[in-house]
Amino acid sequence: MCNMQPMPNTELQKYAFNHFQMAIKMAERHHRVPCFLLLLLTWTTSLVASADGAFCLPSVSSCWPTTKAFNAWRASLGNNTDVYFPDKQPDMFLSKSVSMNLLKSNYPGIIVVPATERDLRLSVAFAFANGIRVVAMCSGHDFNGRSTGRGIMLIKTDKLKSISYDATAKTITFGSGNMHGDIYSFLAPKGRVYVGGQSKTVCPAGCLAGGCHGLLSRQYGLGSDNIIEIQIVLYNGTAIRASKTRNADLFNAYLGAGQNSFGVALSFTARTFPAPPAVWEINVALNIELPDQPGGPNVLNTFIMNATWFNSLPLELAGNIHITGSTMLLNLIYTGKDSNAVQASLGSLFRSPFITGVEVNNYTDVYQLALNSYPPSSEIWQRKFIVNGFVPPQQPLLDGVADIIITTKPDMWLWFVYGGAVRKGTVGSVPPGMRDAMYQILIGTQWNDPNEDEQYMAALEMFVPSLYGTVPYSYNNEYTSWGDKYGVVRDWKTRFFANYDSLLSVKDKYDPCNFFTVQYGVASDLPKATCKGGSKK
Repeated sequence: MCNMQPMPNTELQKYAFNHFQMAIKMAERHHRVPCFLLLLLTWTTSLVASADGAFCLPSVSSCWPTTKAFNAWRASLGNNTDVYFPDKQPDMFLSKSVSMNLLKSNYPGIIVVPATERDLRLSVAFAFANGIRVVAMCSGHDFNGRSTGRGIMLIKTDKLKSISYDATAKTITFGSGNMHGDIYSFLAPKGRVYVGGQSKTVCPAGCLAGGCHGLLSRQYGLGSDNIIEIQIVLYNGTAIRASKTRNADLFNAYLGAGQNSFGVALSFTARTFPAPPAVWEINVALNIELPDQPGGPNVLNTFIMNATWFNSLPLELAGNIHITGSTMLLNLIYTGKDSNAVQASLGSLFRSPFITGVEVNNYTDVYQLALNSYPPSSEIWQRKFIVNGFVPPQQPLLDGVADIIITTKPDMWLWFVYGGAVRKGTVGSVPPGMRDAMYQILIGTQWNDPNEDEQYMAALEMFVPSLYGTVPYSYNNEYTSWGDKYGVVRDWKTRFFANYDSLLSVKDKYDPCNFFTVQYGVASDLPKATCKGGSKK
């Protein structure tokens, strides 16, 4: 039997049954749907699945709900909840189904934009009862397409944007449809900041599912380290709360391994911190090697890949480093109080012969930085292929990475957001390499023409064996795979997660039917949609 503990759905079933009775009466009054048919299709406790236990798809006529069943379910939802079908609103449906990485866009079976917790729960329960895979999407910034899928019920959290601040506890509670820009702008007048990503249009719900690094992480830890409570809707429509003291196993599993693998996040409560008095942006352009001394001193060995130099930098300093061919651009963000101190810590770099230019900008708060530092949408909504790996502060390995960069000259980024408080964090299931990292290497490419897909992926694939062979851990929020040919991650259970066996136990406890599943997610290599007729197959 499917073990429904510790999340019994009796209360939900009573609630939904009462609501559906009203829908039934309305349907019978208008001669739309016979009562027995509606009950059979929606509120039996079994999962209607195809014969092999896979999910039901629109093309499988024997299991896909009828129009009458969909209409009856739709009638049970509130007026502010939107539902899109491909045959009824084709243009809007296509617009709503697009994800940020156009290489990984897909075609759902139905799109739901719930306006309330109640409608979200009813939608998930309806999908489960009918064997339809559920995938949640906020902003769609998943590089590997895990926020969409073929024939799924795509739940877009656009309208779950409640947000409140507890001035006594100094915490913020926000709905899963909020983006980082929403949270930063809400907190700015209060003189507080939230530890999240730098990108204003990325949603915390997805970012936290991988741990979530940002410009304040060196001071305060990963985003996941500062979450107090999550409200999650499970496969059967039950909403539960998870924290360090309640459903703690699910709490830790979501924060690091939660990408559409355990349920749909409804809301988060997080710590906030005093906002910095000012935010300084320092852009530094450099040559990697001296033009007149090829093979001589280089900025990587002298500074960037020098663990001693790295450890001398203040924790209030973070940012990213973009390497293109023989040049480098440092985008450094300082959120401390002593601008003279940070300039002194960077003095040796500023005085070096590698420097070709320095530009300094000043912002009033983190929100203004987010507004001004994000690339235009034309650079975001493209076809993308990326791989990444965490680089620990081990000097022999750093020297080897520096040599590879100088020799191969890839177009790459170094995320300078690790060290400090990140190493002290204990919350979540991020891989050990994320806690120990000095940098995160990200090698990527982007293009527009789908006819050039394999050309671009093949050009980047040449770096994958070297990267994965050098560093054993990667960030599971920033990678792309394509079929069995490009970006294949064979060691994903250890590369992306900590304590995978314990994650499997959590999965079996809270999602015993393996209803939520994505590529390289927890239990993604096991049979899916395994419940039928109320029993575990």
